[in-house]
Amino acid sequence: MTEVLTKQASDNPASYDSYLVAFHEAFRPELEAAVARYPTSAKTRVLDIPCGDGFYTALFARHMRGGELVAGDLSQDYLDRAARRVEAERPRANIRFEKLDAYHLPFDDESFDLVWCAQSLISLANPTAALSEMRRVLRPRGVAAVMETDEYHHILLPWPVSLELAIHKAIRVASRRRYGSGTKLAQARKLRSTFLAAALKPMRKGTITANREAPFDHATRTFLIEHFAYLRRLIGRDLAAEDLTRFDRFTAADGDESFLVSPESELTCLAMIGNARR
Repeated sequence: MTEVLTKQASDNPASYDSYLVAFHEAFRPELEAAVARYPTSAKTRVLDIPCGDGFYTALFARHMRGGELVAGDLSQDYLDRAARRVEAERPRANIRFEKLDAYHLPFDDESFDLVWCAQSLISLANPTAALSEMRRVLRPRGVAAVMETDEYHHILLPWPVSLELAIHKAIRVASRRRYGSGTKLAQARKLRSTFLAAALKPMRKGTITANREAPFDHATRTFLIEHFAYLRRLIGRDLAAEDLTRFDRFTAADGDESFLVSPESELTCLAMIGNARR
């Protein structure tokens, strides 16, 4: 996503910040379970790059039992926020926060057991180069874990079929206009090829699946409002007038066609974690 789940684009928190926070809050149980699957020990070294506001850094801090955790980002504001978030977890690991460039990591070769990179590849002009640098700092048999989404299949909703087709077409148009590629907003489907290009060895792939049903709790409703606002900003100009009207009716806070108030509403959120070895 562009305005959504990226973190390293500038030195200031971006306009997508509230969407990112809402995503984390709505699907926190599933995201935390995904992080908890990575085993650590007193000797494990983990790098979270870019760390953003520290959501995943805090999850690792909660589950690590010793070892070292380095959180890096270009934004000092994000690093400050990450430090405050992690402090509340009373971590057992040794944690450092550093202003880092993903393309030029100031670490020796073979320094880390795990490099974690969540929903950030779209903010990088050259994801392959960044992953190559992550590979360099991985120890032999170390793992690069990259969590990404696919805008076409990230939030599955019961859109009217013809409207859903129009939305997917508009996403492709918007992606090509912004990035010159219709798949730039679909980083998850390119992870294996990006790993291979970075000389990493793809291994297991996991899918984070989160299901929610009406009536939605506060966190889910907040996320949906943010999601609909983001999607309208992204594709509003690329939908036909009739489809935009239908979109607005479906996403309205109330009304006979509102997804947010229908007792039959349900959603599925999908994200993929690709794992690769050095």
